[in-house]
Amino acid sequence: MSETRERAAAGPPVRPRGRARRHRALLIAVVVLLVAAALTAVRPWESCGAGLHAVDADKDSVGSSYVCVGLNLDSGPVRDDDPLAPMEELVKSRNEKVGENFKTVVVLENLAPDPKVDSQPFSFVRREVQGAIAAAWPKSGRPGIKLLLANYGSNADHWRVAADEIIAAAAAQRIVAVTAVGNSSENSRALVAELSQHGIATIGASPTADNMNTDPKGSRIDNFFRVGPTNTDEARVAAGYIATHGFQRVMMIQGVSKEDTYATTLAEAFRNSSKVPVLFTKTYEVKPLADTSREAYLRGLFSSWHNDICGAKPDLIYFAGRGLDLGALVAALAGDGACEGLDSVTVMTGDDASTLAGNSLELDKDISVRLRYTALAFPDQWDMFTADPAYPTYKKNHDNFIAEFTGTHGFPKGELWDGAAMIEHDAVAAAVEAAARNVSADPVSVANMVRSIDCNSAVPGATGFVAFDQDTGNQLDKALPILSIDRDGSVHPVDLVWSRGRPLNTAPDCGH
Repeated sequence: MSETRERAAAGPPVRPRGRARRHRALLIAVVVLLVAAALTAVRPWESCGAGLHAVDADKDSVGSSYVCVGLNLDSGPVRDDDPLAPMEELVKSRNEKVGENFKTVVVLENLAPDPKVDSQPFSFVRREVQGAIAAAWPKSGRPGIKLLLANYGSNADHWRVAADEIIAAAAAQRIVAVTAVGNSSENSRALVAELSQHGIATIGASPTADNMNTDPKGSRIDNFFRVGPTNTDEARVAAGYIATHGFQRVMMIQGVSKEDTYATTLAEAFRNSSKVPVLFTKTYEVKPLADTSREAYLRGLFSSWHNDICGAKPDLIYFAGRGLDLGALVAALAGDGACEGLDSVTVMTGDDASTLAGNSLELDKDISVRLRYTALAFPDQWDMFTADPAYPTYKKNHDNFIAEFTGTHGFPKGELWDGAAMIEHDAVAAAVEAAARNVSADPVSVANMVRSIDCNSAVPGATGFVAFDQDTGNQLDKALPILSIDRDGSVHPVDLVWSRGRPLNTAPDCGH
């Protein structure tokens, strides 16, 4: 037999197995792992905990490709590199100690603000959570209170998801109330109305728009309350300040976005309250822009108004708009050239200016700008109230809050300057008091207990006694500090004014 036939008869030669074939199983395993990793990268919802749902986010703005919206049942992160993580971890550790006989207070906010869209900075949200913690877990407080954070996303666009998750969890989590509520907007109004339809009480901290207690159809939201002032309160206080300080030429700049009810109702309230005629009004509207920031856009817009303002020669401009927008206005006023006959101007606005404080401002250039605003609260605000017989009581309540905030929980007193922690503390304190008065754990039973917090049984708080008007749900006789902001961003007290002209404990009536 020839060599060729011998090879043929013996069959094909046996070749050594290649490396790929020897490690085929290993390669398959590696591929599977890589595919799984890729899927995880494009499935951010797997990073969101119970009660949360992932939505797309602008990574350049918030540092994450996704944000988790809904009710944070696990107190976990709501985005990659979540700056709120230390607060969430603290909340989780405290919740784990409350035991089985608990009741829950929800803090509802935009937990991952997008600076391209949202006017409220993250630092304000962090301080709100700090205030909630101080109220929920004081050193000698009532046991069995849980806190849960809820996120309705940028501009409250995902309010429906947050509302649905809160409603779904209300019975199991024994939710007492939803607090904070974020900015005044059409979306936040819709959310509050939806919760009320399901019997869940909300206690707003910072929403001041007068129509926040009515649904989008104009009907009263029965289960909405607030510890902060209304825009009418703020406008009335501003109008009094303007009249007593001799201003005569008042101009108004007004945001007119239908979604932003804070700006629109503040403008209306000031127009109705001002004792000095508003001689001239300019309006603006802002929508999300793909190629520039909100602040940069408005800086250009307000610069284009330079001739109008120079011609009007106002001695005071009332600004009915967001604090972020105010920064652009101040920069345009001070830095766009001198005006003949207009060397200086006072700009006065509402509480959202607190988001501008802490930032350097060019207030003394071509035109000198003096900045004033009505605030939700201010640390040591009662030092402007020392002559009143009620001072010792209000001061004592405030000092008790400081002891809890800085002592029990170790938060810096410097975090109190914008009032966020103080006003949210009082919202949660009211919710905790309602829970204590209630023999039922059913969430629908709580609104009546909140409603019973009137001037005969007010709750002591950091910003004063908390009591609710029986007809509107608004707070009675809120104390409003008037503050100034200097070039270095520092905030200073100017005055302390009561929304109804008197402290709560001297009010002649209770419900109205």
